[in-house]
Amino acid sequence: MKIIYFLLSILILSNCKSVQNTSQPIEKISKEKFLEKPFGFKETIKDFSNNSVVKFKTEKLLNRNRHYPEKTDTIYKFYYKKSEVFFYKTHTGKEFLLAGKIMNKQIELVNQIFVGIPKTDFKNRFSENLEIKGDSIQMMGPGTKYTFIFKKDKLYRINIDNYFD
Repeated sequence: MKIIYFLLSILILSNCKSVQNTSQPIEKISKEKFLEKPFGFKETIKDFSNNSVVKFKTEKLLNRNRHYPEKTDTIYKFYYKKSEVFFYKTHTGKEFLLAGKIMNKQIELVNQIFVGIPKTDFKNRFSENLEIKGDSIQMMGPGTKYTFIFKKDKLYRINIDNYFD
């Protein structure tokens, strides 16, 4: 009987996990620095494929160049569950992050910004005072706009709208 209790206790103890506090202090960043590299790496198709924690599925869509109809550009669609990110690659090889919709918490932006983060924690990630209009915050830079939409004081969705011509 003692052997059974001993084996049970070993079994129970082996299933217990110790939890380490791996969270590091978060350094506040400026909106400008965030907009330079929102994902924490260069916004190219290769870097997005290699550096993303989430394994995105990919689609390639051909698009005629509006300035040179004889040339064909490519739109790359990366998608994971409800989220999708689009890259535009010109016939000359230039790449741009075109647009996106992030709705899954597994996709994390720089400074630990992710869907589900409380609004107060989100605001504490930035060095400036963020202006909230209704339930959304917009960050705009040259040719780029990130809209953070909150529901019940938690980040619900991130919209990415970039412009180039």
